[in-house]
Amino acid sequence: MLKHTEDCSRVRGMAVVAAFAALPLALAGCGAESTNTPGTTSDASSSPTGETDAASAAAVSFTVEGGERVSGPEQIDVAVGETVAIEVTSDTADEVHVHGYNKTVALPPGEPATLEFDAAIAGVWEIELHDSGALLTELRVTP
Repeated sequence: MLKHTEDCSRVRGMAVVAAFAALPLALAGCGAESTNTPGTTSDASSSPTGETDAASAAAVSFTVEGGERVSGPEQIDVAVGETVAIEVTSDTADEVHVHGYNKTVALPPGEPATLEFDAAIAGVWEIELHDSGALLTELRVTP
């Protein structure tokens, strides 16, 4: 009986250590500054003509009104290695932020802005509007 209790305590201890070890990674996504110009990013995987590989790209569009999503999917499902292109049009200025990837793009009011990047990190990541704090969608990246 004592062995079982010791094993459970050890497992709980490892879970606590793992949770605290992952905490800085989860929190790091919100604090970094963006170097992207409004409406564009520089992380696109594209051909010289600017077109992405259609066979391995997920392109989705969103419309935001009053700081809330009014159109676009609740989640985006891709595999590691796919290119993700997120186009957002908002009626007010804001910023889109992809947690886990620390990617951002400024949203000028009334103009579409596109955030494009390679899905290299497996997991479920929130994509939010930074100023309003609203959840835009979830990015689910599978290995």
